[in-house]
Amino acid sequence: MFVSAVILAAGMSTRFPGNKMVYKVSINGEAVPLIRYLVRKFLMSGVVDDVVVVVGHEKEAIIDAVGDLDVKFVFNPDYRVGMSSSVKVGVASVMKYSDIVLIHPGDVFFIRRETITFLVNYALKLAGTTLRFVVIPKYGVKGGHPLIVGKELLADVLNIREESRGLKGFLSNARKYIKYVDVDDVGVLADVDTLEDLKRNIRLLVRDIP
Repeated sequence: MFVSAVILAAGMSTRFPGNKMVYKVSINGEAVPLIRYLVRKFLMSGVVDDVVVVVGHEKEAIIDAVGDLDVKFVFNPDYRVGMSSSVKVGVASVMKYSDIVLIHPGDVFFIRRETITFLVNYALKLAGTTLRFVVIPKYGVKGGHPLIVGKELLADVLNIREESRGLKGFLSNARKYIKYVDVDDVGVLADVDTLEDLKRNIRLLVRDIP
């Protein structure tokens, strides 16, 4: 089974002072861009064969931040339209060769590396009998990220549109295939839209430093 991770990093960070993807935090005394901190977790998870970063707004800055890592880049020319367009560009770039695809917003920085490994292993077990599934991590009563989609549902992902609620519309149509997996990791929920979000969640950095 071939596993790809699609990380969505094309957005315009309109509520953040500057591009949040390349905002630097201190890890072991080193200033590290947040997108690099996240990408390294997927690379070090031991279960992901391919990491694709979808870029758009200020793409050069994103590429500079992670370009020396073992990742691929795909450009979304329609990044201003919304996240749905980045999902489709990313999934389209891997669906011909991937059996399982993780779709992860680039601003959900604080997921644990161990959580990624656990979720993919769960999906791999499902793939032994079917490739028609969506795995969603759940912390408490809330579903989080990444979404993990089996190959047989990837074509449906390409049909999402902002007008029909994007991935939420896809999940509504695919609800009978959804498997919620309980995780002890609030990082699957902790997205960063504002500097206040980052300050509130920065404590999570110490739990998982790759």
